[in-house]
This record gives sequence, C-alpha cells and structure tokens, in this order.
Amino acid sequence: MKINMISHWNTADGASIHAELVGRAWVKAGHQVRVLAARSYPNSRRTPQTDEDFVIRHFSVDEIVPVTRATWFDTDPIIHGDYEIFVAQNVERLPTRELLDVFSKIRERAVTVQVVHEGLPPLDPLFYKFGWDLIVCFDDRYKEYLVDYFPVELIHIIPFPCYPLRLGDKDDARVKLNLPLNKKIVFSFGFRTEDIMRLIPSLENLAEELAFRYLIVANPGGEIEILEEALKRYDFVDLRIDALHVDKLFTYLHASDVLLIHKESSSKYKAVVSSMVLQTLSSGCPILVHDSNYVERHGDEITKYSDFDDMKGKLRTLIQAKADITAVAAFVDTHNADRVAGAFVELFEESLRARQHSPRAG
Repeated sequence: MKINMISHWNTADGASIHAELVGRAWVKAGHQVRVLAARSYPNSRRTPQTDEDFVIRHFSVDEIVPVTRATWFDTDPIIHGDYEIFVAQNVERLPTRELLDVFSKIRERAVTVQVVHEGLPPLDPLFYKFGWDLIVCFDDRYKEYLVDYFPVELIHIIPFPCYPLRLGDKDDARVKLNLPLNKKIVFSFGFRTEDIMRLIPSLENLAEELAFRYLIVANPGGEIEILEEALKRYDFVDLRIDALHVDKLFTYLHASDVLLIHKESSSKYKAVVSSMVLQTLSSGCPILVHDSNYVERHGDEITKYSDFDDMKGKLRTLIQAKADITAVAAFVDTHNADRVAGAFVELFEESLRARQHSPRAG
C-alpha cells in the first residue's frame, strides 16, 4: 500500500509521536510510506532522531495564531507523488489554506484520512471544509464533538498507540548512563520544567527517608538557567540537559525505579491524552502520574495521585515494591503500534474497495 502522511515528525509533541509510531509500523509491515513534514515551525522542538529517507520537509510555518498558515508550501510531492492513501495528522496545526488548495487533486488519486488530535472544535473555519473519506479519533470524547461537524459514518475510533513491550536490564542501563547502581532513582523528563519544579519541595523529606535520587532530564531550549538556579538548594536532585532520542529515553526508563509525571487537567480541552504516558509505558518502568483528564481513560497500568501528599504515599509504595507489569503488558498488547497501524490499514483497504465500486473525483 502506498501511503502519504502530512504531519509533524521527529518533534516532541503528541501528533509527531503518533505519526512516528504508526508510520514506522507501516514501513515495517512492508507498505510504501512518505512523510511530508515541516522544515520550520514556531516552537518546534526537534528530537535528535535523524529523518528517515522517506521523510520530505516540504513546508514552513511562521505563525500559528490565530490559525496556522504556511510561508512556504511545496505542492510537488502532493500533486506528483505516487500514493493511494493520504493521511493528515492534527489538521489544525497544518497549513490548512495551502492544503485545501490542493485537496481536490489529492482526492482524485487517494483515500483521504484525517487523524484528529484536536481536543475541541478548532477556530479555523477551513478545518471544516475538507471532504475526508475517513476521520479517525482516539476515543468517544473526540467523537462526541466531531459528529456535530462531520457525518457519523465517517468517524472511527482507533486508540492512540504505544511501543510494543521493550523491557531492559536496570544495571546495564545505569552503567550506560553513568548512574549509581546502589540508589533508587525517580525520573522525570521533558520541556515543561515548571511542572517538575512544583514537585520538588514535596519530595525533599521523602528523598532523605528513602535515599533516592531525583533525576531530571530537561530538554535544551527550555528555561534551563532558571531550573539550574532553583535546584541549587536541593542536593537530592540530579539535573541533566539532553534532547532524548527514543532509544536513550528508554535507557533512562530502564535505569529508573519510577517515572514521575505531573500535569494539571486541561481546562481548555475536554478530549486529551497523555502522549508521554503512552510513549513510555512499554518500558515497564512504573509510572506515577497526576490524576487529570489526560489520564482519565487509563486504569491499573499506571498509578495516579490526587495531590502531593497522595503522591508521596504512592511513591513510597512504588519504590519499595517489586514492579508488576501484568496490567502494563495487557494494555500494551491492545495498544501497541503494530496492532494500531494494522487497524488503520483495515480501514484503508475497506475504503479503497468502496472507491473501486463507486469512483469519484474532486
């Protein structure tokens, strides 16, 4: 199957994580994939992953407020590309005007698929002018608003994917990362250092009691100087500055005893998922995460805390207990990228068969 996908790629955001998981799974399954991604984008946080040969950087965006518009958009890979499926990830964050200008040509040759990451109806009126063949969302919270704007028969639910289970040896991982072998390690990472900073005062006494190190890996480009200054008074915290390739991220997860994530509920969006949880779950590292609407559809595969006192109690339990990955393995089995990518392919094949029986263009 020949698939073109326009999306963020090799950047630290949910749309990119989703696209990379399903896109690489399609390649592994033998499909011909071409990814159309941004050369430049406001606040784009590129990862160290090197672009694959099938990635084309074919547009640039300088402004996303109030709506996303391109300053450069190469139509050649769309108009002259060889594909039968066209997938668009997170359309609100793509150049909608430029994409709409060539959309009729896309529909002449391909089944068109929108993957919805938007947690509420976008403000851009162009978002609603595309005549998609298929619309995919992650759960019924997204579908609840989409049915007001698109025919219900076009909307399909396919869950957000995660990596297949990929466990590692803790001692080996610590040796690779030059981390102590005889200490418990609580781990946090990412760009949102303000969320990490909120945790630290609550952890200070517990770290002394349980003799753990709090390892923070912060991405370059954030407010690093502010973070470094704020951490000077906390001797149980180890700060590293690194943009983590997924393989290195999993090495950190394998080295750690708990992954700690704090993120408040989104007041703006009702439909949200935690791409950080889904990206890291298959490592087998226990995840302790703030109970918010980002994780409301998760169950026993993670541990949720309601406030900082609850966090301390549950962190104590997780550090002292032997990790049980039974619930994690079950979740990963139903959400792993190979299975999710296959569910997309089934939709593609069904739509291609329907197109063959009732051809149309425009």
